[in-house]
Amino acid sequence: MTDDTTLFAGKTILVTGAGGLYGRSLVPRLVAAGAKVRTAARRPLAPELAALGPQVSHLAGDLRERSFADIAAAGADGLFHLAGQRGSIAIQIARGATMLADNTLVCMNTLEAARRAGIARIVYASTVSVYPPLETYREDLAWSANPHPGNEYVAWAKRIVEKLIEAYRIEYGMTNIAVVRPVNTFGPWDDFDPRTALVVPALIARALAGEDPFVAWGDGSAVRDFLYVEDAVDGLVAAYARGLGVGPVNLGSGRGYTVREVVECVLRHAGRDPVIRWDASKPAGEARKVADTTRAREILGFAPRIGLDEGIRRTVAWYRAQVAR
Repeated sequence: MTDDTTLFAGKTILVTGAGGLYGRSLVPRLVAAGAKVRTAARRPLAPELAALGPQVSHLAGDLRERSFADIAAAGADGLFHLAGQRGSIAIQIARGATMLADNTLVCMNTLEAARRAGIARIVYASTVSVYPPLETYREDLAWSANPHPGNEYVAWAKRIVEKLIEAYRIEYGMTNIAVVRPVNTFGPWDDFDPRTALVVPALIARALAGEDPFVAWGDGSAVRDFLYVEDAVDGLVAAYARGLGVGPVNLGSGRGYTVREVVECVLRHAGRDPVIRWDASKPAGEARKVADTTRAREILGFAPRIGLDEGIRRTVAWYRAQVAR
């Protein structure tokens, strides 16, 4: 396990996307380790992060503007670049221009600002969507073909930025950037709006709303690799400590679950028993998306601690408590 205090005590750490799924778990961990955390976003700082006290400061602005990115990066010792547009397959297709343009612009501005500011350690959160359709996603196969059409706009944005990081190494000799490719991550503070959410939070929200019949896209056979957010944050911190300059590393469980298994797990923990109807006319994405986690294990010493069942149990309990407030 990484010694967080040694890494972060007294350091100024910039976290972009701090109001998102990863950031809301990462920022408290950095504060507990003694870091001074700076967040940068268009939205106000999330109340639970503001409640952490003076160790967290917030800059309000738009990282699509290079001048703001420069202000955010100035004087920082480390950077976790987590900001980006995400959403369901339907949202990624419908808002393809936004997904491609905004993700590319925000990432390129932030990383260029970090380079000019001389930030010593940088973690860039890419995604397994960069891969073409494969049975198992291994890091060196990302460029072997085009990404799946359901994810292509986000995938190309992330691919372009990974190429920028490769170019930084060639032109500037920069070996201080870690690139991680997380699988489908879920947990507290996720987006639970069924219109925009990814699979697990969308299912949880609909299950607790009492939907019956319970309609799920596809036929339930699609296989996915899932990661609970606390494990994802472990991976981000491990990459900050040991992943600089080693190339992309997958963060996942390395185990595949069918969407049918996920649906049944969500309904069980939600205490619901509706009629399940599979809508095969709706897009279900790739047939299989499972990460090879060999590099994460060997280079980062990373292995998830929380399985899918326990992660869903915790997330259902958290979301039920939020709805009841």
